Amino acid sequence: MKLFLGKPNIRFAILLLFILLSILLGRLISINQEGIDHFLKRIPFAYSFVAFVLLYVGGTFFIWYLKDPLKVVGAIFFGAYWSTFFIYIAEMINAWLFFKISNRLGKDFLEKSLRGRSKRVYEQIGEMGLGWIFLLRAVPLIPYRVLDISFGLSKLSFKTYILAVGLASLPRIFWIQFVLASMKGFSLEGAIKYFSNNIVIFLLSLIYFVLSLIIAFRIRKEFK
Repeated sequence: MKLFLGKPNIRFAILLLFILLSILLGRLISINQEGIDHFLKRIPFAYSFVAFVLLYVGGTFFIWYLKDPLKVVGAIFFGAYWSTFFIYIAEMINAWLFFKISNRLGKDFLEKSLRGRSKRVYEQIGEMGLGWIFLLRAVPLIPYRVLDISFGLSKLSFKTYILAVGLASLPRIFWIQFVLASMKGFSLEGAIKYFSNNIVIFLLSLIYFVLSLIIAFRIRKEFK
């Protein structure tokens, strides 16, 4: 078994199968906010935060879309501050898991297989500084899981990545949880009403969005 898993192409194939399985599960399994809320209410409140973190880590490990309903339920159930704290812990654990798994299963294969422009892009990702990683993690450009796997596949050190994750994730998570908790959930109609009544929050969100676009174009230029 050790010899079998020692081959880079075999390990990379396992990683691809895992990603495909996660995508397939996301399409086949439907878990809504009501189901998550019902599950948490059945647990004594003193243990509900542990259940929430475990559900977030375990559930989003295989079903990536599950983080969105969990964020909404967490904001309503625990409030903006506590849900931010619990999700932050869960996202740190997930970042560690996905980075380590992709690094172990796919890094060697890509280092030996990539050629030409793909190789140059791969090298650029591995050489990105803490500032760029911080920005990518702080703004909603790319999903967390994609970042975790991509940087895990690169030559970037784990210490650099996890430091950027720890610094950048908290403000992004808090902003989302604060808005969701204020709205008591999420709906298009509710969002329009909330931002109409909270102009300052709307302007700050708009600035955040514009900065995200600027960073997106800057990164695109860097990797041309």
